[in-house]
Amino acid sequence: MHASQRLATFNFYIVLSTLLVTGLFTVLKGDFQIPYVGIILGFLLILFSFLFWKLDMRNQTFIKNAESALKYIEHQKGLNCLKGEPHALMIFSREEYLTNLSQNNKSFWPWKKYYSYSKCFIIIFVSFGILGIFGTILAIKNCFIH
Repeated sequence: MHASQRLATFNFYIVLSTLLVTGLFTVLKGDFQIPYVGIILGFLLILFSFLFWKLDMRNQTFIKNAESALKYIEHQKGLNCLKGEPHALMIFSREEYLTNLSQNNKSFWPWKKYYSYSKCFIIIFVSFGILGIFGTILAIKNCFIH
């Protein structure tokens, strides 16, 4: 439930941010009669990026708590680890083990590195936030410096 809530929240953020960026670029293009709207849209993009990042952190905490409880239950079943690797039926413990192995890949190439949902979400939140900062700066410049 928490994982689906996390993705639904993120999807809403993407739609909302895309609309704000589209509006911001329309205003910055100069075809809009009220240039102050660009400042508001840029600020909203920064604000929503921050707020949705905080919401994502909350959802991530709920997911981690649920995973911890399930790992505890897995260990109560008495399934043995083989050569340090959790038993195949210990789904959450095994996933954590395999994820840790994947994260040890220290490749220089970004496409060979391991990226978790959280890391990908943060990259997107920061990207939209930076767009908001630049958009706000350009809108201020267009409003006050001609």
